[in-house]
This record gives sequence, C-alpha cells and structure tokens, in this order.
Amino acid sequence: MNKNIKIKNLLNKQVVILDGATGTELQKNGLPAGACPEIWCLKNPSVIQDVHAAYVKAGAQIIYTCSFGANRFKLKQYGVKKDVYSVNLELARLARQACGKKALVAGDIGPTGLFVEPFGPLGFEEAVDAFKEQARGLIDGGCDLIVIETMIDIQETRAALLAVKELSDIFTMASMTFEKDGHTLG
Repeated sequence: MNKNIKIKNLLNKQVVILDGATGTELQKNGLPAGACPEIWCLKNPSVIQDVHAAYVKAGAQIIYTCSFGANRFKLKQYGVKKDVYSVNLELARLARQACGKKALVAGDIGPTGLFVEPFGPLGFEEAVDAFKEQARGLIDGGCDLIVIETMIDIQETRAALLAVKELSDIFTMASMTFEKDGHTLG
C-alpha cells in the first residue's frame, strides 16, 4: 500500500498522537539560550534522538524532525555556513534512527521569518527555492510526511507547499497561525 494512503487511513480512523514540545525538552537537556536548535542537535545527536525516542515510548505516532528553522534564512541568522540540504538530511536521519518503524517521521518546515512580496522583501520564487532545498533534505533523509507549520503569510505557505509538491507526492500538511480576530500574525 502506498505510504500516503497508509497515512490518510491512519488519520481517518483514529486520533493520532504527535510528539510534544521538542524545544523545551532540548533546553532541559542542555540547549543554551540563543543557540540554533538545529545545529545544536547535529552537534549533540544523542540528545535529540533520546527526546524522539522518549516521545515514541510515551505513545507518539508521529515525530517531527528538529528542522523547524533549518532554512537558509534562519540558519544565516546564526551564521551557519553548512548547506541547508545537509542539515535537513541529517536531522531527518537522526529522527528516523531514533524512531525506527515505531512512529512516522514528519519533516518539519517552519517560516523563513520574512514576508513574501509585495508585503516583504522575499520574492516568491526565492521562497520556493529555499523551501525546496530544505524539503529535499528531509525527503532524502527518510521522512514519511512533511509538516509546514506556524506560517503567518499565505504566500509563504503556498511557496512551501509548491516546493514540496515540485519534489515529491509525499503526504503534506500545512498550518497557519492566526490572531483572535482571524488575521494572520504580523
């Protein structure tokens, strides 16, 4: 059976348990304030793998990779020179190794931190390219699905979805963050 059909069947027949506050768990286990979580995890792989494994042991059926900010714009803010593809590939592999077949691994894609034109400096195609290099690493690293989350700009969300779909037919979910009045943040 196609992996996407398996995921859809799982979502249709029961409540699916996701992992929890990975950032909080990393901080409890030594992630310094102000550090880049994605790069810190690559330097401390046993910590993120232990966090993933603990969530699986607690009953999580889907584990998110620690790649929320592993795009070229966020990594640049930390002065990271390592290529985006490799960062995401390794983070996906770490999650896959920690979970084995006991849970699905979701490649986590978060916002760039920039608004897409005409409301910000980021060109639409540039956004697509940035998300594509991140998604390619996550897919090649063994993710079962992609989660695009906490987006505040519909154009950025669209760019991320297009980037993933240009690479693969992998099952993909997207979420946005809204204010109480129904407007997106920002």
